[in-house]
Amino acid sequence: MDEAIIDLNNVCFRWKNSGSILLDIPEFRMKQHEHVFLQGPSGCGKSTLLALVGGILVSESGSLKVLGQELRNLSRSGRDAFRVDHIGFIFQLFNLLPYLSIEENVMLPLSFSSIRARRVGRTKLDRL
Repeated sequence: MDEAIIDLNNVCFRWKNSGSILLDIPEFRMKQHEHVFLQGPSGCGKSTLLALVGGILVSESGSLKVLGQELRNLSRSGRDAFRVDHIGFIFQLFNLLPYLSIEENVMLPLSFSSIRARRVGRTKLDRL
């Protein structure tokens, strides 16, 4: 049986000082090599869901596991380290470095993670 790479159970999220719940996901599992297309109107929670799965935001309740790791159990710096080693995250409108090419922006995480660099067969000298 294939393990889920993303596993959500009873995940709820609301912005601080907001009375209404933005996301309420009873159950979602994604296995390796599956593809998912997120579609919906502006403000429905697509980017918020990606930020939760990427460990940038933390759910109010429920279980959200990525690669078997419960993200709520990690500190902010722990989620940052997990994201650097395991998650490819390209932001919608910001955080790309304008003086780097598209390829250099995508490859930049290899500079921060020896785990990720080893996965693609790069050495420290290759990354300089």
